[in-house]
Order: sequence, then structure tokens, then C-alpha cells
Amino acid sequence: METVTSSSATEALRITGLSKTFAGQKALDDVSFAVPRGKITALLGMNGSGKSTLIKVLAGVYQPDPGASLLVGGAEVTLPMTPEAAHRQGLRFLHQDVGLVDSLSIADNFAFVDKFRAPGILGPISVRRQHDHVAATLAKFGISAHPSTLVGKLNPTLRTMIGLARAFQDEEEVGTGAFARNVVVLDEPTASLPAHEVDTILTSLEELKANGGTVIYVSHRTEEVKRLADQLVILRDGKLVADEPTGDLSVDDIVTRVVGKKLEKTRIPRPSEREGKVALSAQGLSGPRLREVDFQVRSGEIVGVAGLVGCGRSELIRMLAGAQVPASGVMRMGRQAYTPKSPADAIAAGVACVPQERRREGVVLPMSVKENITLGRLRSFTANGTLRGKRETSGANDLMERFSVKPRDLSRVVGLLSGGNQQKVVVARAAGYGGTVLLLDEPTQGVDALAKQEIANIIRQLASDGLAVVLASTDFEEFVGLCDRVVILDRGRLVATAEGDDINEEHLALLCARTGKAA
Repeated sequence: METVTSSSATEALRITGLSKTFAGQKALDDVSFAVPRGKITALLGMNGSGKSTLIKVLAGVYQPDPGASLLVGGAEVTLPMTPEAAHRQGLRFLHQDVGLVDSLSIADNFAFVDKFRAPGILGPISVRRQHDHVAATLAKFGISAHPSTLVGKLNPTLRTMIGLARAFQDEEEVGTGAFARNVVVLDEPTASLPAHEVDTILTSLEELKANGGTVIYVSHRTEEVKRLADQLVILRDGKLVADEPTGDLSVDDIVTRVVGKKLEKTRIPRPSEREGKVALSAQGLSGPRLREVDFQVRSGEIVGVAGLVGCGRSELIRMLAGAQVPASGVMRMGRQAYTPKSPADAIAAGVACVPQERRREGVVLPMSVKENITLGRLRSFTANGTLRGKRETSGANDLMERFSVKPRDLSRVVGLLSGGNQQKVVVARAAGYGGTVLLLDEPTQGVDALAKQEIANIIRQLASDGLAVVLASTDFEEFVGLCDRVVILDRGRLVATAEGDDINEEHLALLCARTGKAA
């Protein structure tokens, strides 16, 4: 049942007194705020702040504690609310994985509703009506893909655009403006996208807002928030700590509000202060993407690898990590030949890797923190062919503390940790057992601001201790804060190098676009 209230017509949604308790612990504590219509509201907070819980309440997945109220479009919505009721209210949710079915066409992904069915329970689908409707919706978002295209053939950016278009596909039925009814919640929509493609999504959202669209934008990327958001809603430990216009706030101001304190960086010596020996080198390295790449990293040095999508950045990491055998070229550890046929060979030689796909390749989600930290390293805790449990527990506990994994609970299932703490588990396993070289592929992708800074400080300390670090990333800011040297790949070839003051976002962008000069 819905009751019309006197809520302002300028409000798309209003939450009052929202709390949610799990096993005696409040995940949300008396949260109240409004989302203005036709604006972008950023919902921010570190992992564990309550953002996901709030989203699930809005989606009807979680039921709030008694006493909460929810108004959508000025109408009071009866709580508890089902997912079906949330959908009827025009609440749409687009997560990082978008929720599309790869084996179906774009049109069929739009058609999980009965609007294209002929009269009658068993009436057939009108393919012509379905395709016409989908084509018109795609056109509104500037998407040229044909409705019959299989979603599995689309790149990540286009998949995100398709998901966004689907969320607003029924707006024309309302007749109150281009995108005047629905409220879409976007949960980290750009987290897995390469930097140069993020602008496509951001521009589309700006156009959506200009046409009356209402968005709740969840992101750890404060630069995007600064560009897009009209207002900030910030949660910390389940409580609302900020509800204010973005206005003249700087990116640092936003980060400080999210974290609750200013982030401090750990200083490390520059290469000129430590003159490390070459730890790992490659000459003429080639593969499906790479073309005769010469590369080296010294002990205590952090070398960044940058370039546009398809440049060969991740392929270089895989070859160095033993996950892909080069078609040609030679690699050396110091002066010794280095020819790993598998990641196990690389680890035995002292080269460890933190892969890009954390949840798929980095951790085993159902296993505990201890099991993940010691995974593949059990020989370190074995004596006379027998695994020493106490020794394993002690070693895992030392690494958990050294790499600041929280909560400090070895028995905790890794899948229940925040993204940042999952990543710290992966880094702890890769770098915590000695070794010479650490390879990192997008090490802070999809983690919050505090975890990102903590991981950056860990990387700096590892380099300061003498580890050679290779960092592949699409985040130019990450290079600026971490790297001693950045190499640029373009279509498989190493085309430029930046050092010193040339490691800045503008210059790196120019080098990647091949409009600047090599440093």
C-alpha cells in the first residue's frame, strides 16, 4: 500500500530513521537523507560502512528494523518491501558485474518482463515490438549495437552502458520527461574499466542527469564523485556522517570526509638513494600482444607499466609470472637465465604475482584467511613431510599483522572480508615469504580510499626493504604516488619511459595517447 504524502516533488526518494541489525550489531544506525530528483547523489563510505546494506534494503533484499520509513516520489512505501515492490517503485540497481546474461542477446536481456508478451498467459513474445523498443532505448543512450547482438561479445564498457539503458527502458510509459521516474543505484560501475573508457560512462551519466535522470552513485573513485555528484551522502560505521552539496569540495576534502582523517603517505628512498642491482630483466620478449620488449627492474625499485587497452600490459605481467610462455625473447634473474613454465616455477625462483582478477584468481572465497595466506606455501611450515599446524598458524598470524589484514581473525572466511582486506591477503601471500620480485596487476582496483592508501604504503615499504616491484595499472594517480619509473606500452611495444617529475597524470596520459614525447 502506498500513501501520498506532502514530500516535495523535487525529492525522488527519502529515507528516515533507517536501521538494520545483524546478530545484535547495527550495520545501519538511524540513517536519514533525501535524494533530489534529476541529480546525482554519491553514496560514499569505506568498506564496512553500511553502503551495501543500505542498497539491499532499498532493493528489498534486506528488511529494515522497525521504525524506518521510505518515500519514493512523494509516496510512502509500506515496509518491509519485496524486490518486486522495489522494481514497481522504479528503483533500479546496476552492480559492477552488471547482471547481464552473456548467452542472450541485448534484446532478450531487456525482456525479463512481460511487456512484449501477447495477451494470454502463454502468449508468444512479439520479437518486432521487443526489438523496436530496445533499439529506441539504446538510441537514447547513444548505443549503436544491434538488439540481436549477443551480450557475451560486448566489451565491459558497452555492457555497462547496456545495463544503464535497461534500467531506464520503461521511462517512456510515464510521460513525465525523458528519464523522470526511475532511480538507478550504480554500485562501482567503473571499477573494472580501463581509465580511458571510464569517460564514456561518466559522460553518459552527465547526459542522463541533464535529461532528468536520478542516480545514486557508489564509488571509491573520488575524482569521479567530484565530477559527477551534486551531493554527498557519507556513511561511517553504519552512521550518517555527512549529507551536503559537493559544491567547492576538493577531492582531498571528499577523501577526508569518507575516511574521517587525512591520509598520510610513507616516504621511501628514490632510486638515486639506493642504486639497486638489476633483479629481473627481459630482452626481446614477444607473444600474441608483445613485440620485442626490453625491460628491467632493480632491487628496491617500483616500475610502473602503463598503456591503453590491448597494449600488452597484463601479458607482460603473465610472462614475468610464469603464467604465459613467451613466443621469443629471454629473461634473467640477475645474471641467471629465468625460464619459468608455470607460476610455481616463478615462485621457486623468487617471483610472486598479485593477479588482476582478485576474486577469480587471487583468493579462494570459501576458505579462511589462514588457508589463503598459506596457500601454495605449505612447505614453509612442513618438517619431515608433516605439516606443522602451530607453525602454520603462527606464520599466518605474523603475516596478517604485518600486512594489516582486518579483522584479526585467521578463521574468518575470506569471502566475508572487504575487497581491500581480501587484496591484502593476496599481497601477504605473494610478498610475505621472501622472494626478489613482486608483480602487481591493478593492485588497488575496487578498494576504498583507506585500503588503497594502506596497500600503497605496504608497496612502498616492500620496495624500501629491497624488493623489486613491477606495477601494471590503468590508474595514473597510482603511478604518481608510487613509481620511480613508468614504461609505456603501445600495441605491444615499449614506446616511452617517464621518470622523476615527468611521472604526472597529464604527461602519462599524453604518452599513452602517443601525443607526448618520451621522457
